[in-house]
Amino acid sequence: MSKCLVIVLVPLWIVTSAIGQDKKPLADAGVSICSENAGGGMSAWVTSPKGFSAAVELRRRITGAGAKRRCTTSWVLHVRRQKGAPRTAVLAEREDVPEDNEWIQENSFWVDAWSPDGNMILTSQIEAQGDWDETTPVVYDFRSGKYWRIELHALFEKHIPPDCYVVYRPRGFGENGTVVIWASSTDDDREEGTKPCFPESTWRLDFRTGTLFRQD
Repeated sequence: MSKCLVIVLVPLWIVTSAIGQDKKPLADAGVSICSENAGGGMSAWVTSPKGFSAAVELRRRITGAGAKRRCTTSWVLHVRRQKGAPRTAVLAEREDVPEDNEWIQENSFWVDAWSPDGNMILTSQIEAQGDWDETTPVVYDFRSGKYWRIELHALFEKHIPPDCYVVYRPRGFGENGTVVIWASSTDDDREEGTKPCFPESTWRLDFRTGTLFRQD
């Protein structure tokens, strides 16, 4: 379900799919891994034709020791209006412990695209480990100060057969302010001549209503 929230702002790679459909982001906050000395960081600022600017940041904070050790990863969006002061908001956050598989998970944050009118920005919150990854698009609207964070698996679930794993990649903005999503299964080790459990396909996401429809 999409979330439409008014955020209060205060001043201030990734596992590639088997078919190789990743594209270079406009900006990249690096990779954060709790088990390694890799804490991500701040991306470059990108600016739209309207003069709005944005950057993404990955923050990693490890506290405690032994059984009480905790790793907190935060996906942070920085925005700036024309000639305005930078503002920031935490879009997502997770806490992990060494005993969990997620301790070795790779976390990333990308800026994907500006809307054609330059008023909205599309970013990707990415969590990956081995052959698994989960990409969650987040759209921020500079005019309203709202953002939408859309968990794609919940929307695609009814289209995916059992025991089939699918990866998603936001590709940018489409018609009527929708977001274009590329999707494909990862069963590339199937027998020759066997169809994939989920076809490589392009979809359109209405992030405001949380609805999804296939484009091709």
